[in-house]
Amino acid sequence: MKLIVFLALITSFCPLFAEDAPKPPTDPLAGAFFPPELVLLARDRIALTQQQQDALRASLEKAQSRSDELRTSLQNETTALSALANHDRVDETAIGIQLDKVLDVERRLKHLHIGLLVTIKNLLTPEQLAAMREITKDGGAQLEDETRERLTAKVERVKEGMQKWADSGRDPSDIGKAMTDKFKPLMDAGKVVEAEAELDSLLTQLNQDAK
Repeated sequence: MKLIVFLALITSFCPLFAEDAPKPPTDPLAGAFFPPELVLLARDRIALTQQQQDALRASLEKAQSRSDELRTSLQNETTALSALANHDRVDETAIGIQLDKVLDVERRLKHLHIGLLVTIKNLLTPEQLAAMREITKDGGAQLEDETRERLTAKVERVKEGMQKWADSGRDPSDIGKAMTDKFKPLMDAGKVVEAEAELDSLLTQLNQDAK
């Protein structure tokens, strides 16, 4: 039975949040904006309307698409810069031109990122901004802890549902595949809200089929 493999995979998804990365040097914009994922995680606590959520997601998807393009371009330009730098004799003019190309893409990426944060901030009401500032006083740690606990509990419920399927003679491989192919990539990408929606969908399927 493949259930053991699936349960092992699911168990490996916890803990669901990686350790915090080292903090970069002082950011002049620190505290001025709120990451889109954090705003979505706090949607109930700040009474984010459906219209606001839709607008935020649309802005995020548009920015993500453009970000992917720019990151590909940055990789290409950086590779070209590396190739020039690794010649035995370096053409100073050529490497200067290529460096400008790399810096230009980096500049456009930063403009895109800041522009998204500005758009998100402007979507929020003064009351919601005040609520977000309160939530982020601890860097959002409490909200992340609550989310981690909630998702961990839901993962356990999925495991229990899969076990019940196996005990009744049903094959839970589709559920395990969804956890591996959908849930885990979303978590790895930091798309916690979408990952939780996938869990909710699987739990609905497990509960409906159990009736």
